Amino acid sequence: MLRLIIASLKSSYVAQQRILTNKMLWFSFVSLVLLYGVMLIGIYITASHQGLSCPDWPLCPNGFNFPPPKYFFEHVHRLLAAITTGVILTSAFYSVKKAKNVRTTAVAAGIIISVQIFLGILVINKRLEALLVATHLSTGVLLFAMTLMTFLSSYRLANGNSKI
Repeated sequence: MLRLIIASLKSSYVAQQRILTNKMLWFSFVSLVLLYGVMLIGIYITASHQGLSCPDWPLCPNGFNFPPPKYFFEHVHRLLAAITTGVILTSAFYSVKKAKNVRTTAVAAGIIISVQIFLGILVINKRLEALLVATHLSTGVLLFAMTLMTFLSSYRLANGNSKI
């Protein structure tokens, strides 16, 4: 009887851990995909010399309205960056509460994205100073690495290669 109770509790615990691991896997995957999109748009903006097409921060002159062609990519970049920030910070908070094995990289990504936002503000306010732009792009690569590591760790956990 005791073995049956222990087996039942164990299978319930394993099922609950698998649900938590799958949630972290989805948070990290969505973070990674969104961040990749933000980076692609950001690189396009830099390469096409549109970095100051929207000279104010945080909103373009059109505010929350649909952006005219002049501000389109910059507007989408900022909007997508805000959504990505929310997802990455949610991943970090979730990892602290529920997914301890991926906490280090998820929290690092949360901290790095905060620095990245600050650098983005400086890039606009300092009118594309070259060192700031390079730092902003480099920090984006570091953020992508942390997000990728969080995803890979979550994937490994979801496939049962390690305990949560």
